[in-house]
Formats: sequence, structure tokens, C-alpha cells
Amino acid sequence: MERFQVLLVHSLGFPLAPVQKLLEERGFYIHLSRTWEDAERVYSALPLEQIKYLIIDITLCFGDKWEKFIHRARIRSTNAVFICFHPEFPQSLFSLFSHAPSIPSPDIDKENPQAPLIVGETPKFSEVLDLASRYAHHDITVLITGETGTGKDVIARYIHAHSARKDKPFVACNMTAIPETLVESELFGYVKGAFTGADKNKEGLIEAAEGGTLFLDEIGDPPPSIQLKLLRFLESREFYRVGESSPKTADVRIIAASNKDLDKAIQEENGFRKDLYYRLNSARIILPPLRERIEDIILLVAHFGYQACCQTQKPFKKISSSVRALFVDYPWPGNIRELKNVIESAVMVSSGEYLTLGDLPMHLQQYATGHREEIGAKAIRNIAEAERNLLEGALQETNGNKAKAAELLGISTRTLYRKIEKLSLRST
Repeated sequence: MERFQVLLVHSLGFPLAPVQKLLEERGFYIHLSRTWEDAERVYSALPLEQIKYLIIDITLCFGDKWEKFIHRARIRSTNAVFICFHPEFPQSLFSLFSHAPSIPSPDIDKENPQAPLIVGETPKFSEVLDLASRYAHHDITVLITGETGTGKDVIARYIHAHSARKDKPFVACNMTAIPETLVESELFGYVKGAFTGADKNKEGLIEAAEGGTLFLDEIGDPPPSIQLKLLRFLESREFYRVGESSPKTADVRIIAASNKDLDKAIQEENGFRKDLYYRLNSARIILPPLRERIEDIILLVAHFGYQACCQTQKPFKKISSSVRALFVDYPWPGNIRELKNVIESAVMVSSGEYLTLGDLPMHLQQYATGHREEIGAKAIRNIAEAERNLLEGALQETNGNKAKAAELLGISTRTLYRKIEKLSLRST
């Protein structure tokens, strides 16, 4: 069987091995280009009927050379699939090529179009995903706890999307967003004439989630009467609409979430019911704050930056070393939600190729001013690490041929030797 030809345009500044291995394992013949000039030359020489994919590093997708290449490529071939990816976030390619040869959207789980894209590789977060996957396959109530903005709703959707209920509704309810006097009627529904203004029967959120999942966010705040009714529903799957004397039943899975310490809440007067807590706490997931997932921060920045640039139709923004160092140093009290908002705001106001400190909200600029020494030291380390990766990548690609590596990098051989010595790189 003839192998498909793939043109891979990949920056020298990022590791090539993960992407190369992925494509080779799937039987693709790879033509690698590091510049748009080389990509033009290679693409023009390839037979059209064999070209399956053009896989492009999105950090290179800007400028006249990129625009000219993509324009000519689209004219030349209408059958090839164009795929852009971020080299710091190759998971999108893994999701594209991990199952069937057909191409699903990189933002959507193949088995369920409602499944969220999960970003994170730290051991602590991997444990969370492993636990969520195991809970998904068992029809049990799950309690998700963690600080505000850690992604409790995302994990709830992930559990639903990988469960046997994935083809049924996922209904989310923020308990703090409903006035206390309306909580019961919103959850359980009501019948005509139950109260002033009830001119017809109305189903509640429990009935709306029939067969699927009801996600109760901020479960730590409902009044005692609602807590009792929820407990009864969890125990018997029966509930009463407001104004109705006959019980109804519903086949609904409950996933609850809270940013409160429920262990402390049950000790308070008129606080959280102990019996409801034990019923919810049969399966527990504790989400780590972002400050404990430092290795995931740059992955999340790349992900949110890509989304923001797509939404605003701007060229992809690179991250300056000072911004990268700030993001790693900052404690992120608002967690992932705060990081996402910061990236969206910075992309919107940025006018250059890079996101800089001047593009960030004022509170982050002030933090950077107050922590100038620590952030400066980290920025210098980031630059040195990036330079090391660049040199190692060029040497690896040229099999240690320093003259060719220097040519690839656009520097003299003498400069290359000096940098190798400075960074204490092993001579190949």
C-alpha cells in the first residue's frame, strides 16, 4: 500500500521528536521543512495525488511568506487537509490521529461532541483525570471540590462525556445564581396554581436532565429545606414538584461541586447537612490549584492564546520571556479562569508579534514590578533554555554536522561553536 505524503512545517525552537514519532507510527512519509522557502520548494515537487496533510506549526503562521505559501498551496491542491497545531501543545495532533483515519475536530472528543478538551500533563492533574475516567464508567454520585476557577465544571462535563449517559442531556445549575426562594421550583419544577404566577406546569432541572447528568455547582450554599429534598432524591430518586402531592421519579446522575470546605461547613450552625455530605462524598475528586500545576501553565497559555487569536482573527502571538517568567511566578488566585481572562485580554490589546508585559492587565504589571528580580532571573533562564533547545534541535536534525546546523540556524559556524561551548552542549 502506498504511503501518504505529509508536509510538516515545524519551527526549530520546539522539539520535533513527539510529532515526528506520532506521524511515523501512523505510516506517513514525512517531508520536513523549517522555512517557508523550503516548504514552497518541497510542496511544488510532491505529487498532488499523494499529498494527504499539510501539518503546520502555528507559531510560523504570520507574515507575507506564510500568506503567499498558503494561498498557492490552496490553489494547487483542493484535496489536502491543512492542520495547524502549537508545538508546545501537540495533544491536538494526538487526538486527531489517535483513532481512525477520518479527521474529527481537534476541540471535540471523538466519542462525544460535548466532551471538553482537557489541558494538563502534571502528575497531580493526571491523577485527577484518571480518577474522573474511572468514576465515569460507574453510575455513582461524584463530588468535585477545589478553589474557584480550577475547572470543576470542565471535569463534570468530562465525566458525563465518558459515561454511558453521554448521549443524554448534561444540565448545569449554579446554586448561588438562583434566588433562595426559587431554588426548589427551579430544581424540582412546579404545577399550575402552586403559587402566584404559576399559570402552567413547568418541569425542573431534574426532569430536564432525565437519563443524563445534573451538575450542581456551588452545592455548599442551599437552604436546609432544599438540602433535605436533595438527600431524599439521592436516596430514592423520587421528588415532588412544588404544589404536587404525588411523587415523580427521575433517572439522573448527580455531580456536585463546591469551592467551600464542606467538612467545616457541617460543623456550623444551620450549615451543610452531614448526611447529605456523606451521600455526595461517596466519590470525591479534589482539583489542585493552578499554582500547584506550574508545568501546565505554558500549555494552558498556548491553548487559550490559540483560541483567543482564532476568535479575534489575529496572527498567533508568541510569549516573551518576561511574560513567560511572570506567568510561572504569579500565584494565580483566580486559577485557570483568571489565566484564560488574562490571555484573552492581552491578545485583544496586543499589536505586536509577542505578548509583552505592557499587554497584561495592570495588576499583573504591578506584580511584575514588585517581583522584578525573581522574574528577571527566570526570564534569563528561559532564554538560555530556548537557545539550548534551538541548538540541540538543529544539531539533531543535521546529525551533528555543525556547518549544516549553523546554516539552518542562520549563523556562522564560529558563532555556533561559541554557543555550544557557552551552553556546555555535548559535541556530537
